[in-house]
Amino acid sequence: MARVLSESVTNAEGNLYNATDVAPGFSRSVVGVAAPAAAQADTDTIHFLRVKSNWIIEQVLISAADATIAGAINVGLYDTAENGGAAVDADLFASALDLAAGPYNNADITHESGKYTYAESEKPLWEVLGLAADPIKDYDLVGDITTTFNGGPTSIKMLVRYRQ
Repeated sequence: MARVLSESVTNAEGNLYNATDVAPGFSRSVVGVAAPAAAQADTDTIHFLRVKSNWIIEQVLISAADATIAGAINVGLYDTAENGGAAVDADLFASALDLAAGPYNNADITHESGKYTYAESEKPLWEVLGLAADPIKDYDLVGDITTTFNGGPTSIKMLVRYRQ
């Protein structure tokens, strides 16, 4: 009989734990809420919250009322303003997510874009981003507006569940 092992079981059986591995432990969460304007432009970004390079992302959840006629965002990672503010992977979690299709109530968008794969779900962000080592830094979780908002302003909540 063949055994198919997850990365965490393989590491446990080989005693290969390191600083980024988590044995059965606790999930944590961080929340960010932002209120874009009724006509927020497609050249703008919404910075919701900070995540750390060594976090293992379990879920990215969005909540938003359907208060727009149009409006779409990519959801991904940017460097913090202190680190230059450039896009790292602007649609790592979601691509052209239509906010006019809401309302969203803790909708799971973790793998919506297909870029953050199920196979990467046990890896810390720095590995998901293809880095050779942990840069030990923060990233902003950002909504990169792809379709200009048209309608009433609404609050958008992002909730990230993670392990570290």
